[in-house]
Amino acid sequence: MTRKVKEHGLRGLGTVLHVMGNKLIAKGGRIKVERIINSVVMTEKRRKIGKVYDVFGPVNRPYIGIKAFKGVKEEELKRLANKRIFVL
Repeated sequence: MTRKVKEHGLRGLGTVLHVMGNKLIAKGGRIKVERIINSVVMTEKRRKIGKVYDVFGPVNRPYIGIKAFKGVKEEELKRLANKRIFVL
């Protein structure tokens, strides 16, 4: 499925580690940090779930703070734990 996602213009952001209310923490892959602040975050099925609001930790594999959009329910966010997420 990853190849199909890349063909549609999505770039891998990382893997969701924690969900706390309407916020998520993800472990980033090898990404350009300066280009992802305020980027829209999506699931593999192209569902928009939120925006990147913070990047912290080591430069080569940072942690990413994501704030969920208002329409996204907490149960849906909890199902994303240990799943890959993407940015446009």
